Amino acid sequence: MGPGRPPRPPPMSNPVVRGLALPITPGAVLREPLGHGAVALIREKHANPAVTILGYLRAGAMHDPEGREGLGLFTASMLTRGTAAYTSQGLALVLDSLGASLSVRGDLEGVAVSARCLAEDVEQILGLAAEVILRPVFPPEEIEKQRGRIITGIREGRLDTRTAAEKAFREVTYPPRHPHHRTPEGEEASIAAVTRDDLVAFHRRYYRPDGFAVAVVGDVVPAGILERLRTLWDGWRPQAAVEAVVPPPVRPASSVQRKAVAIPGKAQADIVLGVPGFSRLSPDFYSAMMADLILGRLGLMGRLGASVRDEEGLAYYVYSQAQAGFLAGPWAVHAGVSPRNVERAVEGIVREIRGLQREPVRGGELRDAQDYLVGSLAVRLETDAGIAQALLEIELFDLGLDYLLRYPALIRGITPEAIGAAASRYFNLDGYTVATAVPA
Repeated sequence: MGPGRPPRPPPMSNPVVRGLALPITPGAVLREPLGHGAVALIREKHANPAVTILGYLRAGAMHDPEGREGLGLFTASMLTRGTAAYTSQGLALVLDSLGASLSVRGDLEGVAVSARCLAEDVEQILGLAAEVILRPVFPPEEIEKQRGRIITGIREGRLDTRTAAEKAFREVTYPPRHPHHRTPEGEEASIAAVTRDDLVAFHRRYYRPDGFAVAVVGDVVPAGILERLRTLWDGWRPQAAVEAVVPPPVRPASSVQRKAVAIPGKAQADIVLGVPGFSRLSPDFYSAMMADLILGRLGLMGRLGASVRDEEGLAYYVYSQAQAGFLAGPWAVHAGVSPRNVERAVEGIVREIRGLQREPVRGGELRDAQDYLVGSLAVRLETDAGIAQALLEIELFDLGLDYLLRYPALIRGITPEAIGAAASRYFNLDGYTVATAVPA
């Protein structure tokens, strides 16, 4: 026990549901407001003298202004590259001296700030996390270094068949002003146009307490952590109100839409075949995710892997993925194939989707899928990082701290009829998109 540290309370017992010990329940987690819409979720676990911190802000690329696509991710990438108190090198030296980590990752919808440290250093690391979120200074020389890295990544993506097929799919499937019309990284021209003023303005506008959530999991005393968090975030006020992102409507395609991109010097072709999907808040979310699991994720990538890859030998890899967040993202099948097998692979993929709609469950698929979802949750919750991620998901989507108590019944209650209905509702086989990237 470190100097001045309060005595540890007795460890909390974890409720057990059907053999699964649950680290997240209403009685096991301290959930408290930090002011102005920010929320802290603290789960003490004394098995190891370490702490995981995970924060989330709704400051993702969906807020990029026209002509500055990629600004949100650019801003997120700059948070650890100089603050009011630390240079980029100075921050790295402090983290190295403590054996700790601190990273920032942006995506379409938000920005995650994650840290890992020894329990004795948690107050200092919380201070560093607050420093990078609240007080980045965007040094001009660091901006140019990062701009170069981003543009290099964009150029490399143009030569990657998987990346090119994904971009082509989004461009065809979604209207131009829709957040999913493009990938979050932006384009070379838009990144080249970003100024320091753009970065400062984006940070000032979208890095705000309303909607911010932070989870702290590990060897901590919750009351002490809560006091530290409130001290660090005291004075953080939202700027002018931010209008909610309301994407333009996505009209179902009336026919099959195709786009092919030719890339020199490649031997493999990549396929993305899909439709606009569903959000995490959709009423049929669980049934649709079960359909996706059976189609292209269960075991060695579901029915698609068994037929298109293993039985017919048409793909090097094939899987399905539904991107369901605050926004309804794409539900698509991804495959890497020989260029001569593109059309046969597309036919095989469509056949399996149609088969899922007509026969949602075969043999023991439903039980296998249910067991996988319940069992994979148990594996995820074995780590502090997994618990922190689950806490944020529960908070952001308003699932309730009793969510894990209800989760097995939610999964076991999914019926074949609901799976088939979800597959038919979203995957319109009269109107979908096929994007391919092939050798030139």
